[in-house]
Amino acid sequence: MDDKVKELVEKGINKTIEDGIQTSNLDTLGKLVDIYKDIANIEHWKKEEENDMRYDRRYRDYIREPYSREPYGRRRRDSRGRYMGDEIMNDMHEAYRDYSEDREEMNMGNYGAKDDTMKSLEYMMQSVVQFIEMLEKDANSQEEIEIIKDYTRKISEM
Repeated sequence: MDDKVKELVEKGINKTIEDGIQTSNLDTLGKLVDIYKDIANIEHWKKEEENDMRYDRRYRDYIREPYSREPYGRRRRDSRGRYMGDEIMNDMHEAYRDYSEDREEMNMGNYGAKDDTMKSLEYMMQSVVQFIEMLEKDANSQEEIEIIKDYTRKISEM
């Protein structure tokens, strides 16, 4: 929305308030307030749209830091301070889907997709590491820790 329109509406509202709200200017004030709310609503949804783009996979590399999905570089935790497993699993699934799509593009001859393919693979593997770290932190017994270690050893030997 044009900033000049917003500025004029704000000036109109302020002028009406300064002059004193009366029945003769009440209708005009109501219309100005409605216009102002419409402008604010449009601005709000534009910001939301911009935030949504942050999760668009084409822009993923500009906002994600390693081991992060949140725009502020943090993962969410539950009420006990643990990382949220569902979120990590969703990240892993999304990264695998991106990796598969990018790899398919590369296999169809789009060699520019190689960088995206490697970045998606790396993000997916970082999500796997996050998941294993979460399992270790949530383990309640030495037996659980040993199972996790056994399987991480198997992975490292692949």
